[in-house]
Amino acid sequence: MNKMVLFLSKIFFIVLVLILLIFAANCYFNKKVSYTNNLSEKNILIVYFSHSSHTEKIANMIKQLLHCDIKNIKSEEYENKTIVELNNIVTEQIHKKYFPKTNDINISDYNVIFVGSPVWKGDLSLPVKSFLINNDFNNKTIVPFYTFGGFVNKSKLDKEIKELSRNNKVLPSFLTVYYKFAFIEYRLTLWLNKIDLK
Repeated sequence: MNKMVLFLSKIFFIVLVLILLIFAANCYFNKKVSYTNNLSEKNILIVYFSHSSHTEKIANMIKQLLHCDIKNIKSEEYENKTIVELNNIVTEQIHKKYFPKTNDINISDYNVIFVGSPVWKGDLSLPVKSFLINNDFNNKTIVPFYTFGGFVNKSKLDKEIKELSRNNKVLPSFLTVYYKFAFIEYRLTLWLNKIDLK
């Protein structure tokens, strides 16, 4: 019995040390990199849909770095729905190839549009699809970012953005497991620094 307690204590200690190391590394790397890309000449808008607030967190992180406008895609059909209810609704709507009604977002004054979406069943969320279909992206640059909870094919999502927006000027996207992923600020800043909007 004492050997078992000792063994479990060691395991607990090792796990605790690993958690502390990851936390410390996360803090270190998040502060290690700074945003340097100069986008001051660009009119930038962040547009996102977020049901569980994960995509919203990423959108707000980008806003803090770019100091640009931000707008939230809204659809009454998904408000106040549990994950189970949402899953049932989305499954049926995907099967019927249905696109929900969303609020109007004017993008005419912007030449760079960051588009944020959670990943639903391996695809863009339906409100984001509606936004892409119902707006004119001619002469605009789209910069996608996604949050998800499992495996996803990022190139498939990027292709979907191009097809639905009828725009080939889609820059490399950012993908993360929700907003809690380790080193998120570090990775996000590196990605923004690499984006070439010229």
